[in-house]
Amino acid sequence: MQIFATRLDSIDHANMFCDLLHLLSEAAEWAELPVRHNEDLLNRELERQVPFAIARGRVDYLSPHAKTNLLLQKHLVRGELPCSDYVTDTRTVLDSSIRILQAMVDVAAYKGRLECSLGIMELMQAIKQATMPTDSPLLQLDPDMSARDAQLVSTQKGRKLRCLGDLLVLSDSQLKSVFGPLHADPSTVERWCEGTRALPLLDVSVTPGFTMDGGSSKPQKLTSLNGLEPLTQYSITITLSHAPYKTLFKAPRMIKEVGQAYTPRFGKVQYEGWWAVLAQDTELLAVKRISMQGKSESTGVWANNGEVRAEGSKNAKKTESRTAKLMFITPETQGAYVLKLLVMSDAYLGLDQEYDVNITVGENQMTLSADASVISKEKLAEYQ
Repeated sequence: MQIFATRLDSIDHANMFCDLLHLLSEAAEWAELPVRHNEDLLNRELERQVPFAIARGRVDYLSPHAKTNLLLQKHLVRGELPCSDYVTDTRTVLDSSIRILQAMVDVAAYKGRLECSLGIMELMQAIKQATMPTDSPLLQLDPDMSARDAQLVSTQKGRKLRCLGDLLVLSDSQLKSVFGPLHADPSTVERWCEGTRALPLLDVSVTPGFTMDGGSSKPQKLTSLNGLEPLTQYSITITLSHAPYKTLFKAPRMIKEVGQAYTPRFGKVQYEGWWAVLAQDTELLAVKRISMQGKSESTGVWANNGEVRAEGSKNAKKTESRTAKLMFITPETQGAYVLKLLVMSDAYLGLDQEYDVNITVGENQMTLSADASVISKEKLAEYQ
């Protein structure tokens, strides 16, 4: 992480994804990646097939860091590898890359770098889904879906899909009407529908948290985020919950347990997680990673092996929810401020959410206004 920390200031924001990919490849952890006899020739050929050159100027094609860079890029474009050794090496790189990216987020967040932190999160999404950020997020629905298929879905006559979330709130019959006309094979349409239902329909709620202000040794519960004291620590409480699907579609076979992410091209099992990021303008104020793995107490209706089980049923799957607290310090100057709450997936592209959190400092109702693309429980009810 020392290399990343020292080179954080040199990242080109116009080429954020490329620069972060190069920095990931330079991590010390890759030093032991094997580079075998004549693989410099294979690496040289691979560089001609990927979007980004390894570096300007002279490149050591026997470097494990150069090879790591090329394997990651080849994975992102879903390209074929030249031999079985490279397939094995890619698995090794992918397994370690997530841990390194999480550490990179920690470093960038510690330095308050909002744009860089978000860029690393998006790089992790792309790696888990084997998808470039410029690709359609619909490619996540099925590992064999082509770019042409994704384009046909998003540009269908009579339907306007603004974002991936618009697809998630459709009923089973509506999903079939979207996919059915585009593919003659019913099994393919079924896989696309199952892939859609594998993606999380996330509901986000934000409430005032606590403060240590007032001379008490115990945290004081807030009733609003108005009339806050300057330069004082406060918190907001974030609750993430899975809005339940009412569906007869089975989960993809690779999904074995609650909280498992749908990452068919990653290889190793991944679990769904989210970053809650609080920011003011371009400064990152707080970040917390929230895992959805495991069970929690809540209610809902979920599909189980193709059978819809009603709420309260003995075998019903429950809606998962998690709560986290984000701490922040108020500005020195009195006035009204708009903080941004970003809820970023660590496994999926196109499902991130953004909220405004309005606070007032030194004046005496918290207002939350969600982005239009955010899926609320009320919006979900309109489609069911």
